[in-house]
Amino acid sequence: MESMTGYGRGAAEADGLRLQVEMRGLNAKGLDIPLYLPPALLRHDLACREAVRDKVARGRVEVRVTMEFLGEEAVEVRYSEGAATALGRLAESLAARGTLVRGMTLSDLLALPDAVKVDLAPGREEAAGRNLMGALAVALEAFSATRRTEGERLLAQFRQGADALRSLADRASTLAEGQPAAVRERLQQKVRLMGVDIDPGRLEQEAALAGERADVAEELVRLHTHLEAMGHLLEGTPKDQGKRLDHLLQEMQREVSTLLAKADLVELTQVGLEMRLVVEQLREQTQNVA
Repeated sequence: MESMTGYGRGAAEADGLRLQVEMRGLNAKGLDIPLYLPPALLRHDLACREAVRDKVARGRVEVRVTMEFLGEEAVEVRYSEGAATALGRLAESLAARGTLVRGMTLSDLLALPDAVKVDLAPGREEAAGRNLMGALAVALEAFSATRRTEGERLLAQFRQGADALRSLADRASTLAEGQPAAVRERLQQKVRLMGVDIDPGRLEQEAALAGERADVAEELVRLHTHLEAMGHLLEGTPKDQGKRLDHLLQEMQREVSTLLAKADLVELTQVGLEMRLVVEQLREQTQNVA
């Protein structure tokens, strides 16, 4: 079992470049990959996303990449000659009129949007891609490890909840065996207290119908079946484990609700309420399972 929350970090340094990748996982219904790449690495966007999809099936996975140039050989600086010329002429004109006391500086050029661009030197794209994928692989491994660690904690909670539900379902089965007879007896006693003269055959028929409506054996059988399926699901690592668990618990919740609607005995109602609480708690935890 894996949690959707996790953190991973990886770095690679070679060919005059230092790349660092940070990954953070959050809960989400599907798979969402917000990817933040430096402009010089945008061509590797698809490859990065595919690498994450190969390892992660569910969750919001934020990936941030930073790049640092370690030497001039890896850098290419390009500037807009037209923008620089126009800015220089404007500076000269303003200086001639006394409006500007100094000439144009590099800071003025850098302040213009897209006037100066810092990019990878020609021939460095392939090396940068290798460094990026290497750093991403390290980050993914660390990210998956933290998700598995958190998943072990979640798995222990699910096993504990499943054991509690089995115990409660067994108690409910024992109590449910006597519920139809208790319902029939209560109906007959009520008729006697009312002093109404009812045909014994008709009374027995109504009592039998009341007992049948109070029978929760079918709900308990389905609940045990769902618990068995849940046990198999917890022991494996199927794809979309969180979604499957949520579906099973939704079915259990439906059976418990029906049991509570039929419950006539106070003890059975109490057991049903405890089961509903455990199921709701487990459903909340499925929102964290990948």
